[in-house]
Amino acid sequence: MGSRKERETEFRRKAIVDAAREVFSENGYDGTTIDSVAAKSEFAKATLYKFFRTKEELYMSVVEDVFIEINDIAEAAMRENIPVREKFGLFVRRLITHFSEHADFFRLLMREVGRVNMGGWRGSPHALIHEKLNEILASELERGIKLKQVRKIDTLRSAQVFNHMVYAYHMNNLFHEHDENMKNDAVDFLVTVFFDGIGMGDGRK
Repeated sequence: MGSRKERETEFRRKAIVDAAREVFSENGYDGTTIDSVAAKSEFAKATLYKFFRTKEELYMSVVEDVFIEINDIAEAAMRENIPVREKFGLFVRRLITHFSEHADFFRLLMREVGRVNMGGWRGSPHALIHEKLNEILASELERGIKLKQVRKIDTLRSAQVFNHMVYAYHMNNLFHEHDENMKNDAVDFLVTVFFDGIGMGDGRK
């Protein structure tokens, strides 16, 4: 649990990052200032500078927290006592809901993708968090192989392909509201393409 001081420090950091996400979502990166985040978080500007030296550092912390939330969604879905295929479908469904609830920020993230990569993606904290998502899904695919629910395949590369499919879908649909039918269609399409492929298997047309 940590000491009381450590808990208070983490509480302040999270409150600042949560406020920053709202301000970035509302005003964009260029329209956001440390002053506006301080006002939103109701902490003094000096308090923000104890945690974050620059606006860019604060933005990157927001991005990292967003990726951690996605990993948490994946881990929760993979813990369900259902077949592997259904776990992946559940992950997609919950992720669609998460993206919809935070659509403004994900639109900003898409516009500012170059800023995330500017400092060098490989080895960066947000890259390592993103790689963890691939590992979470790969581990479940390995379990699926043992249970004979998934054929033998490169699980890490397959997880990467699945994540690219899901992110591509979300990025192309950030400006559309998702009702239940659209969610069902998206889950069915992404899971079917991933687990079944689009070929006939025997070469028939």
